[in-house]
Amino acid sequence: MANNNPEQYALYLRKSQKDKELEDATGVCDTLQRHREKLLSLALDRHYPIAQIFEEVLSGDTIAERPEMRELLRAVERGLYAGVLVMEISRLARGNTRDQGVVAETFLYSGTKIITPDRIYDPAEDSDEEYLEFELFMARREYKAIHRRQQRGKMASLQEGKYIGGTAPFGYEKVKLPKQKGSTLIIVPENAQVVRNIFSLYTLGELQEDGTRRQYGAYSIANLLNQRGIPSPSGKAWTSSSVKEILTNPTYAGYIRWGYRAPEKQMQDGVVLERRPVNKNATLVRGIHEALISSETWESACLIRSKRSHAPLSTNLQLTNPLAGLVYCAHCGRSMVAAPQRNSNPNADLLLKCPTPHCLTVSASLRTVEESILEALTCWFGNYPLTESSSSLPHRSSNLSETERELSRLRSSLSTLKTQQNALHDLLEQGLYGKEVFLERTQIIAEKQTGIQESIERIEHALIAERMLENSSVSCPLSLKDILGAYQGMDSPKSKNQLLKAALSQVVYSKTTGGRWRQGNLQLYLFPNLERRPP
Repeated sequence: MANNNPEQYALYLRKSQKDKELEDATGVCDTLQRHREKLLSLALDRHYPIAQIFEEVLSGDTIAERPEMRELLRAVERGLYAGVLVMEISRLARGNTRDQGVVAETFLYSGTKIITPDRIYDPAEDSDEEYLEFELFMARREYKAIHRRQQRGKMASLQEGKYIGGTAPFGYEKVKLPKQKGSTLIIVPENAQVVRNIFSLYTLGELQEDGTRRQYGAYSIANLLNQRGIPSPSGKAWTSSSVKEILTNPTYAGYIRWGYRAPEKQMQDGVVLERRPVNKNATLVRGIHEALISSETWESACLIRSKRSHAPLSTNLQLTNPLAGLVYCAHCGRSMVAAPQRNSNPNADLLLKCPTPHCLTVSASLRTVEESILEALTCWFGNYPLTESSSSLPHRSSNLSETERELSRLRSSLSTLKTQQNALHDLLEQGLYGKEVFLERTQIIAEKQTGIQESIERIEHALIAERMLENSSVSCPLSLKDILGAYQGMDSPKSKNQLLKAALSQVVYSKTTGGRWRQGNLQLYLFPNLERRPP
């Protein structure tokens, strides 16, 4: 694929594991700034106009966890840059071999160079391609070695009672230990009192007017906290799940737990899926932080929980709700869930309900909602004009001419910007511009070029569509008819769910009257994904 803008380049910045370790050890936190200055200086010396800087703030092990890297790869796929400047190859990909292959092939097929301070890699050259693959392989080995060293360090800190988790549990704040490596937890008084109240309600109950105590479960505690206007850790309404997370966390009793939800990966249909099952044999170590509750309270909570527990559900459960992750409550915004009817036949229809306690939304039959969505899609398809009269063609020809004129104007503007870009280099060489002014103006021009180039691509696609429509008397939406037909013949809720998500981005559910089995004031707002394309 040829580059659309062979004069433009991009910068990619990301901290490595070594950078993080060095910053933790020295307290210096300017790694990205130093790299940015070095790469911009390199671009200035070699006259590389920088169109965009991609700076990874939250770095992850895989491309899926690095949003800036995904954005960069999309731009490289489109051939927007002649090259990408990076400190070293390992900054692009050092995770699994699949990610490394994606990076190597993206740069190869787009003809985009990788430029480091030490070397320029042109994937189109056989020798550079082999060297690039070797560099990625060595980066992977180094990454694994660093990862093993970090895990050994974490286990050593764990045995010392230090907190090695990412975020602190509700009621605590994570702080770095003074004059030593590692972190611990300190109590946040206001939130800590909420945690103590939750354990008290669960183990002792609440004193009633008649002198007795009423014990609460997780669901009742969540309702009580919401009634009292106490904010949850997420800032949203309390749920039974959020209360259970607190009641089952031994950190509040002074322990550090590790490996409770350790990730497990497995391959399914060519896709790597990650699960985080509960590990009952998780490592438990006495922490150096102050406990929020006594050991007696913790043991009492565990005893009550064991008496109230039920047999665990099978881990091999299949998706039963074809609307999962698609329908959202109009009042609180949460995703609607499927639930069985209470005290009824297990083969009876499922209900679609909002999981927020005391939400105004009334549940409805899942089948009713599903049929209503299909009916709405059918109406949308039926109301779409399949034929067009010849009277619409003159108007379309007018639109076509306007589109062509706009395209010509944008191409002229792009040519002007390229002339301005060349003039900047002349002014720099003549000493009329300093480096700072040159870099600033170069980036401004490059950003304008990128915007105009994207507009040109968008209009070119629109122009093709207009020309096809001008020569056609029939048009129809993208495969919606096929989707509706295929859906009726499917038995698997998972397949139905995937098909609906291809057609719809989301459905907003509103119903406050009528009961679960009556239509009431049920309203569904559909947001289609599909675009109407020419044949």
